[in-house]
Parts: sequence; structure tokens; C-alpha cells
Amino acid sequence: MSTTIRVSTDTRDRIAMLAGASGEPMNAVVDQALDALERRRFFDDLNTRYGELRQDEQAWSDIERERAGEATSLHDISR
Repeated sequence: MSTTIRVSTDTRDRIAMLAGASGEPMNAVVDQALDALERRRFFDDLNTRYGELRQDEQAWSDIERERAGEATSLHDISR
């Protein structure tokens, strides 16, 4: 199913330029741009939450202890 969205002429031209350069259809370029934006927002949010977690000394200490326990198990995999 497809639908129409309104974008500025400049935006349409940018999408068309990227599509032409990559040889992909315009909708694929838009899909890729949305995927990239979603990933960026995910990691921005993740970094924000980790920053907040680091402010809680007890919670961060728990995380560090958990990581230390996991680090030893990684040696089992590489053998």
C-alpha cells in the first residue's frame, strides 16, 4: 500500500538527487533516511539514559559489577 505525503519542493529535489545518485527509487531513499533517524534517536536516548544512570552511584556500581561478571564468561566463548 502506498500513500502521498506533502513535502517541500526542496525536499523532493533532495530525495530525487539522492535517488539518482544511488540508483534507488525515491521511496527507498526516504525509508533509509527514516531508518537512520530512528537509529540516531535510539542511540541518543540510550546515551541520555546511561548518563542518568551514571548519576546514581548505587545503580552504576551494580552495572559495573554485572559487567565484571559477564567479562569472565566472554573468555569461555573465545576458547
